[in-house]
Amino acid sequence: MTTYRSETILLMMKKILLLIAGLAGAISLQAQPAGGFGGFQMPKIDVHSSAEFKDIDYAGDDQVYHKLDVYLPRMQKDFYPVVIHIYGSAWYSNNSKGVADLGTIVNALLDAGYAVVCPNHRSSQDAKFPAQIQDIKGVIRWVRANAEKYQFDPTFIATSGFSSGGHLASLAATSGGVQELEGDVGGNLQYSSRVHAAADWSGPVDLNYMSCGGTTDTWNHAPEEAVMGFSFVGNEERFKALNATNYIDPSDPPVVIFHGTADNVVPPCQGPHFYELLDKAGIRTELYMVEGGGHGFNMYDEKNLRSMTNFFDKVRFEKGGSFITGTNPIITNQFSADPSAHVFEGKIYLFPSHDIKTVNFQRGEPWFCMSDYHVYSSEDLTHWTDHGNIVDQKDVPWGNPTANSMWAPDCVEKNGKYYFYFPNAPQRGRGFGFGIGVAVADKPYGPYKIEENTVQGTGGIDPCVFKDNDGTIYIIWSGMGLRGAKLADNMTEIEGPAVRLDETFPKGQTEGPFMFRRGDKYYLTYPWVRLDGGTETLCYAMSDSPLGPYEFKGVFMDESPVGCWTNHHSFVEYKGEWYLFYHHNDFSPEFDKNRSVRVDKVYFREDGTIIPVIPTWRGVGYFKASDELNIDRYSECVGAKVDYLDKYNYFAGWKTIFTQTYDRVRFNEVDFGAKAPSKIVMRAKGKGASLRVSVGNLGKSIILPACDDWTVLEIPTTMKVTGMQDITVELIDGSCEVDWISFR
Repeated sequence: MTTYRSETILLMMKKILLLIAGLAGAISLQAQPAGGFGGFQMPKIDVHSSAEFKDIDYAGDDQVYHKLDVYLPRMQKDFYPVVIHIYGSAWYSNNSKGVADLGTIVNALLDAGYAVVCPNHRSSQDAKFPAQIQDIKGVIRWVRANAEKYQFDPTFIATSGFSSGGHLASLAATSGGVQELEGDVGGNLQYSSRVHAAADWSGPVDLNYMSCGGTTDTWNHAPEEAVMGFSFVGNEERFKALNATNYIDPSDPPVVIFHGTADNVVPPCQGPHFYELLDKAGIRTELYMVEGGGHGFNMYDEKNLRSMTNFFDKVRFEKGGSFITGTNPIITNQFSADPSAHVFEGKIYLFPSHDIKTVNFQRGEPWFCMSDYHVYSSEDLTHWTDHGNIVDQKDVPWGNPTANSMWAPDCVEKNGKYYFYFPNAPQRGRGFGFGIGVAVADKPYGPYKIEENTVQGTGGIDPCVFKDNDGTIYIIWSGMGLRGAKLADNMTEIEGPAVRLDETFPKGQTEGPFMFRRGDKYYLTYPWVRLDGGTETLCYAMSDSPLGPYEFKGVFMDESPVGCWTNHHSFVEYKGEWYLFYHHNDFSPEFDKNRSVRVDKVYFREDGTIIPVIPTWRGVGYFKASDELNIDRYSECVGAKVDYLDKYNYFAGWKTIFTQTYDRVRFNEVDFGAKAPSKIVMRAKGKGASLRVSVGNLGKSIILPACDDWTVLEIPTTMKVTGMQDITVELIDGSCEVDWISFR
């Protein structure tokens, strides 16, 4: 036991009182909804839960500091992903679970469909570190052990916390597998205490960096000295055991960080410092520096809370998985752009680039930022599988690991091997000093091994690799014009000099070439800015030879009607149909550097020229009548309006708004099979409306009751409809909003 001199004790008490006064000041300044700061908040919180389980003893010792509460969302599911939210108290409180951030962070998580576990933990007066993190790890194991009982989905468990709770949430994320921090609280040692993600709200994650790298340490270390049990001065190395930053390694899960620029309790440098160390280790992370945000004050606006839940949503899909999307855009689990589609092993394989939002640091929105590549596959253009990250910038031997310049890629097969070509900024230099690299795999989805050097004889961006009917492979790229060459047998260099392909084409910015063959004709297609200050069209030229000369033919897709600056594309023939893959900023309407892949059918005239493609929302996917049909991705619309379901989470999709009589939408090509449906199921809300739902030539009138919240309604029907049909929904009276409709 450490003994302190009386003056040391008095000084420590003074520091603690000053800290508590600072915390109280922060609380009193908050203009937050009920919830707000750490362990203090207004009473009578309306927690958005469907079920609550209070004072569960997770350690089996009946101590108050080993009790937790469980909240389940109002939306009904069989199992819920879980977030463990930890209160802030400078590690001084052992019983703040019932009053910590319920009206803000907890409600945001519940509204997004996450079960929330709020635990107590031992305070610095109850026990010294690492007791606090051992308690949290005990909670994580308890969640796994009790998953079935409380409807938890153990495939996603995250931690979240404010202030000292943010420290513990972050430490739980970075210290997976660190035995000295594990403990045995609550037992359940057969279960892992690792988490899948973490949210750090204003946490002190590096107690050795509280002076922000200054040469003189002027920080008040009273709280951490209390939890460690000894003085900071003279024990700096020992204090590193408390730091979440001390345990960072590449196996750590993704972390999202929120910190206020006006935080006077935990210095604002903690957020960027944590971000930089995580990013350097190759860990997916996002940082939100909140302008004017204090220690709780101005931190919990809806945008920040939604950014947290959006981050968790994205992480849940990060390592791959299957999803259904037969409408545009086709990739709904993350941003995607520059799609290169090919038929390998009887499937469509899609190799897009991956737009990301990077740290803002108060310098405005970033430019085009891409750090890795995913690959997707589908057999029917409706059911897609994300095979996960196949190439990451941090693994490119010759590339800059932080440039975020992994732009448009392509892939080609040769002798049973798959060669994935990609651009990247080299370790030195930028501009069109870009290099083109190649990675090799035995399967289209990897794993890929990245070659040590760039493809010799090339230099630029947006490589396209084209395999001719005789097996010869060509590479085309953008860099001081569009250039092409034959690839050598080793696939890592070109044969002879590169050929300029576009010298006779109309002037204007060009990039992103894609070559394909149809019959005896070769098509060189590319994005082209034809107007000064304009946005990109898609255009093409034709030739009798892969390397030209080419004759310019014109534009086959016009500029974006909403000003999305870029477009980038590929053509593929699959099961007798031709498809055009391209991109648009559907999920990022305010920022056109975060894009999403679309696909539409493409047709040719008798002379081989391309009939212009009109972008659709309906896309090309196949649907059964029993699917949830998002009619906002319509084939035809008269009067009705379409808007986002959630203005803070565009990935949630869209809704159709009916306000005027005879507003209608049509959704085509829905397969009713051989058996007529017995009911119409619809997710809708509004002030009450009369709708007519038509299938082919048959119709059914539906009365929707007034309902302020989204409601799933079931309406019996006797419509004798089978086979492939178009669906029309038309407003007769009133007003309403419709998310989806289904026939079962």
